[in-house]
Amino acid sequence: MKPSLSNAPKQELTDFEIDQPDELRPLSLGLLVIQPSPFCNINCDYCYLPDRTDTRRMEFAVLQKTLERVFSSGLVQHPFTILWHAGEPLAVPLRWYKEAFEMINTYPGAKENIQHSFQSNGTLLNDAWCEFIKGNQVEIGLSIDGPAHIHDYHRKTRKGEGTHAKAMKGLETLKRHGIPHGVVSVVSNEALDHADEIYDFYRENDINGVGLNIEEVEGVNRASSLEVQKGEEKIRNFLTRMYMRNKADGFPIHIREFETARENIVQPEINLHPDGSFANLEVEPFSMINVDCFGNFSSFSPELLGQATEKYTTFNFGSMLSNQIFDATQNPVFQRVLEDIESGNRKCAETCEFFQYCGGASPSNKYYENGTFDSAETMHCRSMIQIPMEIVLADFESDLGLNPEPL
Repeated sequence: MKPSLSNAPKQELTDFEIDQPDELRPLSLGLLVIQPSPFCNINCDYCYLPDRTDTRRMEFAVLQKTLERVFSSGLVQHPFTILWHAGEPLAVPLRWYKEAFEMINTYPGAKENIQHSFQSNGTLLNDAWCEFIKGNQVEIGLSIDGPAHIHDYHRKTRKGEGTHAKAMKGLETLKRHGIPHGVVSVVSNEALDHADEIYDFYRENDINGVGLNIEEVEGVNRASSLEVQKGEEKIRNFLTRMYMRNKADGFPIHIREFETARENIVQPEINLHPDGSFANLEVEPFSMINVDCFGNFSSFSPELLGQATEKYTTFNFGSMLSNQIFDATQNPVFQRVLEDIESGNRKCAETCEFFQYCGGASPSNKYYENGTFDSAETMHCRSMIQIPMEIVLADFESDLGLNPEPL
């Protein structure tokens, strides 16, 4: 969920007095992650989020102050996305969003230039939700891991029951309303031997947009079912099979990891800043701002927000209720995190041939896998950046007769 906004046309979206420090310009917001509530109505065992039983929701005074801080920061220079996330967004009543959207749309240019997005488990979708989603042109993705026996292995209710049937009902509801949608699937150890079955599931259900998320060690999910060393070959085999099945059918499914790899090979300039550096929202301060339901905010990877940490004490860099966004630059924790992220990024640049195609591995993956931001390669970047790139490059070379070895 990382939109590429570096080439979006510049538009003036704010009439507010700007508080962005001169030495930090030009910075631009690409993604604003808002947690309307930490609550989730199901209990996936690989979820990274703490406090998923907390039903509190964001007060409108907090949302109002968040919008004021964002629009007065000078960061709103281009169209950007608001991702309602970090809990199940549809567990918050529809009437809350109706009031929230009305509030957001009072800001200059907001209705035309803000793209709203939900990532949902799909179990709460109904006709009323679909009318709202369609009427406000909200992007929506569902989290479905594949057929029932794979999906239900990890995605259960708090009573231990599977959620696949309800998720599929949500998918059918979206289809009935003609709402475009994609699917994000977590690739766990239970999925790796079933590439054909998962691919057939997508095709049989007319799912043509897919993101494959490797099961990650993040947040409160302290271990992955995937083994770092033994798992890599199985991950490569899984991804290769998905790619080749899709190719044999004429690429009817847009698989995010392969689409990104192909784009970076064929049109690398799309994801570059004017100075030639790669546009990576997760490593650029304030390109991504993450706000929890109480108004605490962070930058960089959204998976850091609200997480406990011995090394840094907290990943909350301030409160929208009491701080301007750039007050965070005076926060010793922010300074230390940024220093370590930048040092780790330099390690990536020095040691990884793929650096020019990603701009550095996700900070949260570095922290949770390697124990520090000041590090380079992770299992996540091997699986989700490097291996897909290698698969696409090998296929290009094979088609051009440069590589006699088929995939």
